[in-house]
Amino acid sequence: MTPPVLDQQAPVPEAVPGIAFAVVGVCTFAIYLLAIRRGFLDKRTTLPVFAACANVSWEFTYAFIYPVYPEMRVILYFWLPLNLVLLWQALRWGRQDFPGMSRAGFAWMVAGWSLFSLSFMVLATREFDDRVGAYTTVFVVVLMEALFIQMLRVRGSTVGQTMYIALLKTVIDVSGAVGLIAWYPNRWLLHQMIVAEVVLDVVYAVLLYRRFKAEGVSPWRKF
Repeated sequence: MTPPVLDQQAPVPEAVPGIAFAVVGVCTFAIYLLAIRRGFLDKRTTLPVFAACANVSWEFTYAFIYPVYPEMRVILYFWLPLNLVLLWQALRWGRQDFPGMSRAGFAWMVAGWSLFSLSFMVLATREFDDRVGAYTTVFVVVLMEALFIQMLRVRGSTVGQTMYIALLKTVIDVSGAVGLIAWYPNRWLLHQMIVAEVVLDVVYAVLLYRRFKAEGVSPWRKF
């Protein structure tokens, strides 16, 4: 019996994953722009530090080390510069989310995590023969969604965060789920990770909404 990870993509109409991943691409671009704007306005990182490092590692891996199909590679060339700005913001203001950590300690932590995340992307791609980045995507996204919840808890406020980013993240993960499940209907680990990321999206959105209400601020007036 062939392990599911070696299954080829299912023969589905191209429009299904095409539309699903087009939504992912447009919404991700919108999130990056909103996040950069909010970061400069609030002087706080809008992405959790570890998530910013992992995002850059993912995009660098599939743009240059294991280049994906040409259409996706073009998208990565647009995403990566924006993600580098978000990473700069994380380096500039991210230490505020680690109270008590020294500047040197924070720098070493970020450097170590960046090295780990880049090597993980490369090795996981090789190990799973994952040339479209399906598994590395869901691994990173589950981590990122959990980190958003932790970031909200540590800050105890809505600073650096908006409901629009929270909702767009959910749209991205649901749309990506449609495309990946259509391609790989028998990969249950992939499905489990997809369910986890969507659940974490919803939890974060609910907690952030409640935080806005507790602060007496409209959740929809902050972009």
